[in-house]
Amino acid sequence: MKIKEILKVTHGKLVCGEPEADIDLAKVSTDSRSVAKGEFFLALKGPNFDGADFLHEVFAKGATGAIVTKRAKWRAIPGKTLIQVDDTTNALHHIARHHRMKFDIPVIGVTGSSGKTTVKEMIWAALSMKHNVLKNEGTKNNHIGVPQTLLKLNAAHDMAVLELGTNHKGEIRLLSKISRPTVGVITVIGPSHLEYLKDLGGVFEAKKEILEHMEEDGMLVLNGDDEFLSRMRNTRFPIVRFGFNSINDFRASSLAIKKDRISFLLDHSSRFELKMIGSHNVYNALAAIAVASAFGISQKAIRKALLDYRPGHLRLNLMKIKGIDIINDSYNSNPLSMRLALEALKIYPARARWVVSGDMLELGRKAKHFHQTLGALVAQSGARGLLTYGEYSKYTASWAKRSGMPKRCVWHCRTHDEITDVLKKVARPGDVILVKGSRGMRMEKVVEKL
Repeated sequence: MKIKEILKVTHGKLVCGEPEADIDLAKVSTDSRSVAKGEFFLALKGPNFDGADFLHEVFAKGATGAIVTKRAKWRAIPGKTLIQVDDTTNALHHIARHHRMKFDIPVIGVTGSSGKTTVKEMIWAALSMKHNVLKNEGTKNNHIGVPQTLLKLNAAHDMAVLELGTNHKGEIRLLSKISRPTVGVITVIGPSHLEYLKDLGGVFEAKKEILEHMEEDGMLVLNGDDEFLSRMRNTRFPIVRFGFNSINDFRASSLAIKKDRISFLLDHSSRFELKMIGSHNVYNALAAIAVASAFGISQKAIRKALLDYRPGHLRLNLMKIKGIDIINDSYNSNPLSMRLALEALKIYPARARWVVSGDMLELGRKAKHFHQTLGALVAQSGARGLLTYGEYSKYTASWAKRSGMPKRCVWHCRTHDEITDVLKKVARPGDVILVKGSRGMRMEKVVEKL
């Protein structure tokens, strides 16, 4: 993109550099620590930092130019391009949206309370059997990660699939405005980020924001078994539904579960297999099948893509340590994903089952209630023991005991080391341990220490 085009889109001021010069948007970096020679630096500003403070450092590393705020009078820097804008985050959004609109390609936006990353990766795997597909790496699904991903769009891409995340009202609206999806996928509505979204109704309204800036010829792909999503009718977009109930366009049946894999029939005829645990992953697979089918990917190709798919890092990852199976699901946790993980644990073949649960964060006023409910669920799951960690998880421990789990089988631990010490004493070869908690609880440390 030419400098003069960036100036027009951002209403910026050119301090130094040539207006006709080109910037490779794929080489725009927002991290001063990792800026490499030839990259262009966009200095984000937050409440406690300003990337512009490291401008001389990034230029010394070989950055060709930078976009900074107008907070100070910047002098011309020989051989560099320097642009001033009112707000660098808004500038990133405007540049990304402007760049995205240059490409007349399908853009699939994936949101929901659970399964977003898995669905995004499965869709990408299926579509990639035939197309060159851009995706956001990992969980770069926020107001910085999504536009950064869109800057990487180029003429070689046939389509893009983007995970759109939120924990505040209005965030999905913003990401939809930037990315302009042609297909909107909503996986499920569950109790997540209630600290900011209040209740399930608030979560539903936040996820529906994806519709507000979808392209006119767009399509919605919805979980037809979900209490909220099943009510959606008469939108300006055609709706394709997936699930187990008979109303769905893509329907799963005849579920078969083994220790490390799941299979199901699609529309009572075609069998698909996933090398994963957790029957809820069938919903994720169905969402991917629905999207890939809409773009002409054959069932044979989709079946292979899903069979080859492996769960993302810290998402129901199976591993064995000294004869003990570990289900490492420590990337994040909320009441819905915790219930689904417990369901997967309950049917996992093992001598004994152990649950390690860290706090579920961002639940607001209902945090205590949801942690108490979790304690009752663990007690009813058939688990041999429960180890908890975190301020709210003490309620999980107390309610597990109140719900019938023997006191000697429940431990509320103060550190990851304490959890590990207990597990080393009680778990035996042939057992399975589920490790889960919100990102801030860093529950993967338990697995590392084991």
